[in-house]
Amino acid sequence: MQQAPIVEGLIKVFEKDPPMRKGDHRFTVSRTVSAFAVLYEKARNAVEFRAEHLVRRAAIERILKRRIALESDPQTIAENLSLELLWAKYIDSSLIDNETIAEVASIITRYLILRQMCATNTNISHGVTWDTLLGIASAEIDETIAPGEKRQALINFVYQSIRPKIQLSIEPQLLNMLTYISVERSFAQSDNALIMFHLIQMFLPDYKKKNHDEIRAQAEPLMATIETVQNHMTSPVIAAIGRYLRKQLPPFLLLRDFFLEQGKHVRPIIDDPQKFEEVLTGIAGRRYQEIGQKVRRAVVRSIIYIFLTKMILAIALETPVDLLIVKRIDYIPLAINALFPPFLLFLITSFIAVPGPENTHKLIDKIKVIMYHFDDYQHGGDAFIPQPKTRRPILSGIFTFFYMIAFLITFGLITFVLTKLHFNIASQIIFVFFVALVSLFAYRIRQSAKEYDFGDRQGLLEPMIDFFFLPILWAGDMLSKEIAKINFFIFLFDFILEAPLKVIFEVIEEWIRFIRTKKEEII
Repeated sequence: MQQAPIVEGLIKVFEKDPPMRKGDHRFTVSRTVSAFAVLYEKARNAVEFRAEHLVRRAAIERILKRRIALESDPQTIAENLSLELLWAKYIDSSLIDNETIAEVASIITRYLILRQMCATNTNISHGVTWDTLLGIASAEIDETIAPGEKRQALINFVYQSIRPKIQLSIEPQLLNMLTYISVERSFAQSDNALIMFHLIQMFLPDYKKKNHDEIRAQAEPLMATIETVQNHMTSPVIAAIGRYLRKQLPPFLLLRDFFLEQGKHVRPIIDDPQKFEEVLTGIAGRRYQEIGQKVRRAVVRSIIYIFLTKMILAIALETPVDLLIVKRIDYIPLAINALFPPFLLFLITSFIAVPGPENTHKLIDKIKVIMYHFDDYQHGGDAFIPQPKTRRPILSGIFTFFYMIAFLITFGLITFVLTKLHFNIASQIIFVFFVALVSLFAYRIRQSAKEYDFGDRQGLLEPMIDFFFLPILWAGDMLSKEIAKINFFIFLFDFILEAPLKVIFEVIEEWIRFIRTKKEEII
């Protein structure tokens, strides 16, 4: 069956055999050290809410920052970085050989050169910070160790599919960039560091091939490119495209699962429409069944995150206020503040509906259009055409007034009930604080659970519930953004615990290796 060139290109990527590493594998790690390292990383990752597929990149960035502060030799930094990733089981030993370590060392050297040049000549930096460069470096190292060619092919496929539908009166190259950023965020759920690295590769295709002398000679235009990308990462257009894109994504998400499951066997299945439909139906059914497990895992992670990063500090503040105002600890408000937020999270997420067969039929019909009639999909309906922000200013003003009334009613009712329960002012602030955060997490969990839902199902009372619930979500969103900037536990792990712990791990690793060597000499 003849496929469109873009579809054919995606199929060929999955038909290729993965590259084999031919170098010597240099590292074996102690299972004892690895067990402790894995335990530490699980604790560390619990205090920073991050998508699971981004944890390794974030760990690379964290290790890089510490190692570069302690050491100056890129080769040594690359070796220690690889060792720490193996300890924590972020990678296995088959991904690390002499050639890979040399590549990682070269990447580290490149960014150290940029840091040095920016430090000596502020005109070169273009306002780009070392933390930004570290993030980009970690993304490049991550994809060097574990290449993501298939993942990137899927991202590019979605971008190529969606881009013709985005109709905005802005410069085409800028629109391309903003659309790509939106696809990375919405479809791949990439973070800024990963997106910036991919965009740099697009703007400077030979960037990774440049030697260190070329990097020195072209540092200024490179930093200018990074600045341009960074400045556009916060464009409001991205959010608008993202809202449109999320409605188009369910078929692409199911298609992603199909390609990742079938791998090099995708072509014969796609060439048989009936078989293709059967396989897609099976995958959709399994994904629907996994929604409950996914929600439970997200709820547990959310509770751990909220408890470790926020609740301990808040309760520690609430108790002294009780002693100061009422001269005793009021255990009822304390217990409610500790137990109600997790209960609310479970309550909100327990009513998540699983899509049914009708949703699956809609998904498959759209996937068939994408795969068999790609040009029709690109230039068909569902185009993104921005609407005026305010069609009827008078009605918009009235609705805004009622929204403010809903805001006052919602928080006024909460304050009234808490006062009746004898909450002091500190206890009330903490209660509202956690309810707002938990509501935001619950909303995000519900949205992620609906990622395969291809339709706009809405209950009869949902608009009214949303009207009074939105103020709490708005407060949670504001609190989340502000509090994310201050996390005591991240500081505790990164600057107090991690460095000495990793030194201890190194000593234990060397001691075990020494004992093993002596034992082999005797045998």
